[in-house]
Amino acid sequence: MKTRSLGELEQQVMNIVWRSRGCSTREIVDEIRKKRSIAYTTIATILQRLYGKELVDRKIHQQGYWYFPRISKESYIKNLATSFLRKITYSYGDVAITSFAESLDHLPRKKKKYLLQLLKK
Repeated sequence: MKTRSLGELEQQVMNIVWRSRGCSTREIVDEIRKKRSIAYTTIATILQRLYGKELVDRKIHQQGYWYFPRISKESYIKNLATSFLRKITYSYGDVAITSFAESLDHLPRKKKKYLLQLLKK
């Protein structure tokens, strides 16, 4: 599965799907409408795109679809970060790696320690 970054609305929809572990289009619309006005068809289109990107799966439920995550949020983020790091090191090589290493100095101590432990593995 090729992991691509999500647009703002796609991210909002995925967060709802991940949190609920399954929901209808109507439930997503109702959740988003608590903060902003949005058309039902807009969310239906976003869900269709997320289905095409293989991030959600669906099954027929009543008069529509029931959407549920095909990949966990943690797996998505890990795949996205890995993809990003591959692209940037391929494009910029040692400069990218050096820049990343230098940026570790600006992290809080606990996060820096955690990242360094991950790198040792």
